Amino acid sequence: MLVCLVNSVNTHNNTNDLRRIKMKNNLGSRSHYIRYVRTKEFERDFPLVYLVDGKVSFYLLSFTKEQMDIGRGKDAALRRIFKVVADIYQFYLANEDKHQAYLNSGHELIIDYFSAKLHGTIKNGVCDLGLFWKKTKYADVRKSITQFQKYQSYCKTYLNVTELVSDDMIHQMTVRYSAFEKKTNFKLLEHIASVKDAMADDRNQTGLDYDNEFFDQGNSKIIKYFPPKKLKEFIDSEENINYQAAFLLSGFTGLRESENLHIFVSDIVYQGSLAEVIISDPNKGKTFSPEKNKLVPRIGILKSCLRQHKAISDLDDINIDYLSRLPVRTNLHTRHRYHAGWKGVQLRDPNEKYGHLLEWTCGYAQELFTRLVPKLLMQSRRSHQYLLCNTDNDMPMTVDAYESRFRRHSAKITGKELYSHVMRHFTGFYCANVLKVSQKDAQKILRHKRETSTDIYYNLSPEEVKRQIAMKETSIWDELDFSDWGKK
Repeated sequence: MLVCLVNSVNTHNNTNDLRRIKMKNNLGSRSHYIRYVRTKEFERDFPLVYLVDGKVSFYLLSFTKEQMDIGRGKDAALRRIFKVVADIYQFYLANEDKHQAYLNSGHELIIDYFSAKLHGTIKNGVCDLGLFWKKTKYADVRKSITQFQKYQSYCKTYLNVTELVSDDMIHQMTVRYSAFEKKTNFKLLEHIASVKDAMADDRNQTGLDYDNEFFDQGNSKIIKYFPPKKLKEFIDSEENINYQAAFLLSGFTGLRESENLHIFVSDIVYQGSLAEVIISDPNKGKTFSPEKNKLVPRIGILKSCLRQHKAISDLDDINIDYLSRLPVRTNLHTRHRYHAGWKGVQLRDPNEKYGHLLEWTCGYAQELFTRLVPKLLMQSRRSHQYLLCNTDNDMPMTVDAYESRFRRHSAKITGKELYSHVMRHFTGFYCANVLKVSQKDAQKILRHKRETSTDIYYNLSPEEVKRQIAMKETSIWDELDFSDWGKK
């Protein structure tokens, strides 16, 4: 497969193609461009990485294939590694006067690169290398080193052989750096830490004006939940039932924005008169089949939709391709229109019949959601079974559409553009300040594995802290009233 891909790339790498690649490159990353291609070997699209000069690294291609073969090739993780490796190559090209020195001592390139990321390449407003890299936080440089070490480990294990002749600059320098590391017991993380400490000492001793954001800011909590007194207006004024339902789910069950987009029509079940929502892993989880009256694999729902799929001509190529394959949305690359992530969740106390159900923090919110469900189910859908839809073309709702709608609507209601994750933070706020449940209970509602994760969301508001200190019985948050949602 690798030879076929490389030949295909080389065949098309004429001047015009390179010009197009560089143009696209300038729209995103400055050091590389990723093109996703279909292959017979993988269900997911395979990422081809074009470096800043339009070349494709065979060894980076080989690394990508190996990661996907063993099931570690998640798109977001690969993209982080691509960025570091491509940045190193861009840094090498920019340092023309050091090419010979790097060829003689390959390890110096790796060390110089990470030092440049830490310090930045701009001096007095000028960058001689033309890179214009700003200073990077130490914690972020550490993460970049970790990404590089994953590629380095692959090179050491599979490509570090004397018989291998390579004109791939990144591979050469990585192998030479590994040899230097082994010979001298050099530790890159320790070296960068010492550089950081030296910079901190210089700042303390000389009083130079260093960029504050470069230094770690400690563990102080920042309150970032949706403004409680504006939430009801925010939800009530949303005219699109798909977004209104998503806002309710995120604010009162703590669903992440992408988790909303994995909900199937078959995930809606009833207990008494109220609608409940099944939550389960998009790849391995189950949903409820009314016909079989039992839980069935989620992947089977997608396959059944695929069997019913018919060619549609009034959609664009991306929509047509997506419907013709209908993969699990986590398996699409992160830049794909229909990608939706899935972060690990801890599911507890399953229902005997339906499995794991979302826990609502407000009965009135659940009643409003229940009234929306019949309208949601009656929507027209294009060969898919996702609950939340784009009403313009009957396709599944996308993360970009949801996030854009949230920012615009929040700006209209609150006067400030907010990101949708503030709704999950509101769930934590509501648990702590209104319901006054324990953090352990909040951990269960938010589906966290560790209580330390809940620390970020479970915060007493300044008003609640003052109330407790003054030992007052009533709270300002007692005024939050969602009872209108319970009226039919």
